[in-house]
Amino acid sequence: MFSLFSTLAESEMMVKKERMKRGKHHKQQLGYYVGGPLLYGYTTDSNNKIVLDEEHAKVVKLVFNLYTEKNYSQRDLAEMLFVTEGAVSKWERGVSYPDITLISDICCVLDISEHELITASTDTNTRKMQHEARKFRVIRGTWFWVPTISYAVALLTCFICNLAINHTLSWFFIVLSALICAYTFVPTVTCFFESKKLLTFAVSTYLSICLLLFACAIYTNGLSWFLTACIGILMGYVLLFVPILLSKTNYSRYKFIISFTVTLVLTVLMMIHIRIWQSFMLGNAILMAVYGFVPVIACAVICAFRFNAFLKTGICTAVSGITLYYANHVATVLFGPSSSSSYQVDFHNWEQCLNGNVQLIVLLSFLFVSAVFFAIGFFRVIRNHKR
Repeated sequence: MFSLFSTLAESEMMVKKERMKRGKHHKQQLGYYVGGPLLYGYTTDSNNKIVLDEEHAKVVKLVFNLYTEKNYSQRDLAEMLFVTEGAVSKWERGVSYPDITLISDICCVLDISEHELITASTDTNTRKMQHEARKFRVIRGTWFWVPTISYAVALLTCFICNLAINHTLSWFFIVLSALICAYTFVPTVTCFFESKKLLTFAVSTYLSICLLLFACAIYTNGLSWFLTACIGILMGYVLLFVPILLSKTNYSRYKFIISFTVTLVLTVLMMIHIRIWQSFMLGNAILMAVYGFVPVIACAVICAFRFNAFLKTGICTAVSGITLYYANHVATVLFGPSSSSSYQVDFHNWEQCLNGNVQLIVLLSFLFVSAVFFAIGFFRVIRNHKR
């Protein structure tokens, strides 16, 4: 009897298992969740039906598309990520998920960013930026290596030609300094000094120009003019680069004052050097240079103060006009009168007093413009005080 009952119970249990299995299978076919781990990208609704999880499904679709586009197999992906093939299989079946530390490696293998993987979207802007960055690196490399190789070939050619023709190195040094000068003007040297590109460019180009002038002076036996030329070029560099270099420092308000003052000092030094090999009235020349620079420095000082811009413009315009008008008179006092020019004013006699009449008209024009700026400035100051 016990054997009979146990056999019937076992048979009944097998029938129940079979019914439950058929029921679960039927529900699975109808789309119901019947237990177990859900594949990544799916979830259940209120009726316990399996539906797509839109957020996770985007990631699945993105990874699948990238996976198939590159024709990777489970073994290929496992070898590139240094994991087992079974681990990749479990990821695909949703049994487990990749470790967080593998996200960067997966993105690298699939050639996408972490942002694209997490958001399951193609980051067009990032890809465009990366493409532009690669393009810029190629252009920059080309810009560096093409001139470098070209100048090296030209230098080697001139070296061989100079030795073959003259049996010594003579004009080769002029070519060498000229190529160095050209090389510094192409943005190649600044690649080695990323943080101070402008300063590097200014210093390297100036030194290369001086080197070229020195080579020419040696070749022509004319060292007397070399220092004068270097000082003259330095004056131009000071006027051009010093205001730019000082614009991001604590001395930005005084950049023009410093620039013009240094230029005045260099002008005086250049005159002193010229006086060594050329006779002229050095003291009077220096006074004339000071007369020309002091009003400019005064205007720079005025601009450094903080008050109405129209008033500053009016003052600078008036100072410029007066300085320009009296420049010839100062030159006459310092160097004597010129027989070829007359600066008398007579509007009834333009033939003999043309220079004086024109200068007076220019002075009056400057003063008129200055008066206009003064009027606008005072009007604005009064209006601001009323507010």
